[in-house]
Amino acid sequence: MTAQSDDLAVLADDAHRRGVSLSTALGELVLARAAQLRQQRRPRLGTFKSGSTVGIAALMESNPDAPAAQPFRS
Repeated sequence: MTAQSDDLAVLADDAHRRGVSLSTALGELVLARAAQLRQQRRPRLGTFKSGSTVGIAALMESNPDAPAAQPFRS
């Protein structure tokens, strides 16, 4: 791991004030960043509003490029 000495000094001072080792403080930072990256990778579901009520079946039928409906079980 590489970092600027000034940045490490700030983290070391913070760790000392909290009574933990620098490695513990660095581990907390890695944990927080990993959690942030995991959260960003989660799929997001979008919503939209139209001027009227639209049924998904009617919408699919009106789109010639839509995939054909297939049952879950055959």
